[in-house]
Formats: sequence, C-alpha cells, structure tokens
Amino acid sequence: MTCVTENIESIQKLLYSARGGSIKMINKLHLAMIELYRGDAKRIQHFCKVHSYAKLIAETENVDKECLFIIEAAALTHDIGIHFCEEKYGNCNGKLQEQEGPAIAERLLEKLGFEKDISERVQYLIAHHHTYNNINEIDYQILVEADFLVNIMEDGLSKEAALKAYHNIFKTVCGKTICREMFDIDIKYVNFSWILSILWYTNYGISKMGGRLKNEQKRRKRVKVF
Repeated sequence: MTCVTENIESIQKLLYSARGGSIKMINKLHLAMIELYRGDAKRIQHFCKVHSYAKLIAETENVDKECLFIIEAAALTHDIGIHFCEEKYGNCNGKLQEQEGPAIAERLLEKLGFEKDISERVQYLIAHHHTYNNINEIDYQILVEADFLVNIMEDGLSKEAALKAYHNIFKTVCGKTICREMFDIDIKYVNFSWILSILWYTNYGISKMGGRLKNEQKRRKRVKVF
C-alpha cells in the first residue's frame, strides 16, 4: 500500500512539475517577446491581448495541455516577423509576416529551450495565421479567432465587418460568444442589401426566362403545321 501511495505521489509531482514547467516556459517567452518589441507598446499590447483571448478560448474549449501550450506560444509570437518585414520591405502585411516570421520564431524558441515538435507547430501557425480558407485544427482556429477579436477593435472595423467575421471566421462556442458580446452582434440581424441583391438577380433571371417563353410561343404560332 505504501509503495502504491508513493507511486501516486511521484506521478502527481511529475504532473505538477510539467504543468509548472509549461507555465514558466510561456512566461519566459512572454517576457522575451516584450523585450524583442521594446519601445513598440502598440505591438506589445496586441500580442498580450491575443494571448489572453487565445488562452481563454482554449481553456473554455477544453483543449489538452500540449495544445494549450502551443496555442499560447503561437499567440505570443504570431506577429514576430513585423519589425523585420518593416525593415526589409517597408511593409508588414499579413503574407510577409507569414513568410518571414517562422524563422525568427524558430531561433527564439530554440534559445528558450522549446522542444522541436512544439516549435515546428508554432512556426506552422505563424506561417498561416493570415490564411483563412483551410483552417483544419483547433489550435489554428483559436489563434485566428483571438487575433480577429483584437484586430476588429484595433482597426476600428464596422459592426457589419464584425458580423461578417462572426459568420465566416468564428467556429468555437467561446469565440462566437465573445464576439457577439464584444461587438453587440444580434445573430438575427440580416444584411438586407444582400437579400435585395439576391431578389434582384432572381427576378432578373425569372423575367428573362419569361421573355424566352413568350418568344418561343410566338415562334411556334408562326410555324405552319402540315
């Protein structure tokens, strides 16, 4: 019995150590990113907010510990290529960030002692965080949702843009809830200009079809039947 108890205690200590180790690694990365962005309060505020939302969504969606670790690391580093892009291209658009960010993140994560498989997944997420047409994993989905929550506000986007993002981007229950509450989205809201466009095209198509039918009827009347 004593042996079993000791084994359980050893396992609990190991799990606690792993959990604590993950927290320490994330905190080290967080501080390293703040140091890397020294003097750029806007960008520091941005990744801190993205990290906060990503962690909240991930924990609420009950992802496993490794997935949470990857999401947090990716949220902190997703825009790591911005300064390099600004210096090299005079531009830091999303595609350039995806192109240049992973290599910079790889060096930082290696320096901080992150495992290779974790680093590779984080690099993948950095390389795709502005690509929205093939989101196939929960860590990818949560990172994009967290980034959108912050960007909609920081970029001063309209309520209509927030609604479009809500329908086209957000998939998790928690992410959709935050988006609705933050931007006061009524899910019953309908874009009537969009409906009118559909009705116009529908009526246009029907009228053209009706015109064809009338022409066909006239043609048949002119045909002599022998």
